[in-house]
Amino acid sequence: MNHVEVTLYFSELHLKAVQEELADDGMTLEDKLKEHFAFLYDQLVPPEKQLSIEAEIERIEAQENTEREARRRFGVFHIRENGSDRYFTSELFDSLLSTAYRYRLYDRGELSANPKAFADAFGEVEHISAAQYEELCDRMPNDHRIKVAADYDLDAGTVTTCQSSDNAWWSYRLKDLSVAAFKAHRSNYRGTDSREKIFDTALIGKEIDPPDKTEDEAPDEDEDEAPVMQM
Repeated sequence: MNHVEVTLYFSELHLKAVQEELADDGMTLEDKLKEHFAFLYDQLVPPEKQLSIEAEIERIEAQENTEREARRRFGVFHIRENGSDRYFTSELFDSLLSTAYRYRLYDRGELSANPKAFADAFGEVEHISAAQYEELCDRMPNDHRIKVAADYDLDAGTVTTCQSSDNAWWSYRLKDLSVAAFKAHRSNYRGTDSREKIFDTALIGKEIDPPDKTEDEAPDEDEDEAPVMQM
């Protein structure tokens, strides 16, 4: 909703005196002016006009909410760790690469916040239920807001994910995902598109069968374990 700023001028001494008296009652001048405006509105604006105005405000707010929701871009996540399941959406992490690099830093203990669980490494998120997670995953091909869906199973050491770029589900070992993220972030001077290409290339041939159909594999030996400078 658009709000209009109203500027009033008062004598500095008058204003200070009123503010001091209001402060004794735990109020501010703004509180008092809003109170008086509400009184004037009720006294001066006819009830039928008030109803019309409130209906228009609700219509505008609903339209703004719809437009705001349409502009959202977010990822959908399920994380299983130590036998516990967490489901949430995140607007900050909306690509497989961003979450893969986050996992790498978490796994190596390189996050400054030192989260106790991987789900806590995503910062501010919107928690959802398991049913809502499944619903969003099913809706993903036709919902442009959802950029990535990822099922991280830290207990099994795998991730099953789908990105909006191809709407296909793939599974990888977390070890391979971490290595690919490392290669993409090896230089701090690469752009986002360049990193995405390096990341995608590093994952070619690393696809595995769904976790319940594959056996544990030997760890990859091509990882460069040198420290990574974080931005």
